[in-house]
Amino acid sequence: MPNVLRNRAAVAALVLVSVAVAGCTGETPGTPTPTPGTSPSSASSVAPEDPNVPKVANPLDASAFVGDVCKLLPDAAAADLGFTAPGEPKDESSNPGCSWGIRGKADSLLIILGSGNREKGMGGLAGLHKAKKAGQLRFLEPGPDVDGYPTVYYGIQDRRAGGNCDLAVGVADDLTVNTLAGGYDNEQDSCGTAQKLASAVIKTLKGA
Repeated sequence: MPNVLRNRAAVAALVLVSVAVAGCTGETPGTPTPTPGTSPSSASSVAPEDPNVPKVANPLDASAFVGDVCKLLPDAAAADLGFTAPGEPKDESSNPGCSWGIRGKADSLLIILGSGNREKGMGGLAGLHKAKKAGQLRFLEPGPDVDGYPTVYYGIQDRRAGGNCDLAVGVADDLTVNTLAGGYDNEQDSCGTAQKLASAVIKTLKGA
């Protein structure tokens, strides 16, 4: 895997791990919440406590993809985004993921399913907002709805101007799918690709 893609995956994993742990110790506080997997739970019907966090009107079930996140982006959809090589499963955090790269180019894609954050009670866009308030994220900004689902741009810092875009889409009130596009020339290309990636994932979830 190209170094650029490896670095992007490591940064994304670090950000998502920070949402689910206390401080920077790397220790998970307590035990996971008793709601396993990623099927929509009763929490999905409860409005987020933070009024700035949009509610997900039509939660999606991602449980079938916890074991293979790469299936969230079908080969044809990946090819439409310019990626023809198979995705590579990622295991850098408690949240499973999959990455795509292009040989000889810096362009990269990464999908992270926030099932680990959900099990720890820090899932969904609400979890990212909590992490921002706690100082674990320095950057969090509302993004455009994608196919009717709310999003945020997030990160340890805002790197969009450098062609790296980290987008989290709330597919349930307690679950996000994070779509990252890196190695592009500018913010428009990277964030446009991240949004298209999110749309492809939502289409897959709706068809599951």
